[in-house]
Amino acid sequence: MTGGVYEIALLFGGATIAGFFGSLLGIGGGLFIVPMLVLILHLPMKYAVAASIVSVIATSNAGGSRYVEQGITNLKVAMFLEIFTTVGAIVGAILALYLQEWIMLLVFAALLLNMAYGAYSTRKLDDQRIAAGAFMDCEQDKLSRRLQLEGSYYDQSAHRKVEYVVTGTSIGAGVSLLAGIASGMLGVGGGVLKVSAMNRYMNIPMKVAVATSKLMIGVTAAVSAALFYFAGTIHFGLVGPIALGTTCGATVGTHVMNRLSSVALKRILIVLVVYMAYAMAAKALQMRFGIVLPNLGAGE
Repeated sequence: MTGGVYEIALLFGGATIAGFFGSLLGIGGGLFIVPMLVLILHLPMKYAVAASIVSVIATSNAGGSRYVEQGITNLKVAMFLEIFTTVGAIVGAILALYLQEWIMLLVFAALLLNMAYGAYSTRKLDDQRIAAGAFMDCEQDKLSRRLQLEGSYYDQSAHRKVEYVVTGTSIGAGVSLLAGIASGMLGVGGGVLKVSAMNRYMNIPMKVAVATSKLMIGVTAAVSAALFYFAGTIHFGLVGPIALGTTCGATVGTHVMNRLSSVALKRILIVLVVYMAYAMAAKALQMRFGIVLPNLGAGE
């Protein structure tokens, strides 16, 4: 990375796209920034993760507050799950400083594929349940009832108010712990797992899961960023254009998300993550075993 005009423009442009899709899907942008830095700019994984973590803070600030204003975010769920995610983020950041790069790449690819499967298997479920009012049919567990985690929001694409109750708090807490580890280790903010967990296991509508995750990931990333800073892996020449780009993209994404159907959001997610999972796995196999797979435009 020379810091020239071309590299800075590439970082800003890529980060803007990452911020847009990250805000649209509640996953922070790091899911797209890390592959960009590793596959296109050929940066070491540890430095890419550190730069991505800082960008996640920026996109969370830009997108999270907007979703709160729109009344989509469930603040109580966010505060509850963040306890577990923060602990995981500390563990993940420590792991990132010591794991070999090819292992991190394979873990990243596996995480992406798991997310794609979850989105595909539930791609039509949200819109069907909204139409039927089924998000109020589940019985709250004891902890959810005690913390009053239920909520509602106005869905612009469905033109109706959607009410829901929250269940599966123990599963949500466990997945949030894993999400925190993923955030610290891979620079993805943890939303890649939290959105899926809230939607699949906690009876939370997709758009609420996206908005709530967007608020949470900034806190999670801040914990990891502090550890990366003291380890000397944060390069501010990378962070500047990336943070600015993700902020711009996230601002636009927050205006678009609630206008799309849940099916459309999940289809976008599936296409993006399957492609990036392949690219990251291909790079890992080449680094560790010398196996060369078609790059599909992911860089040499």
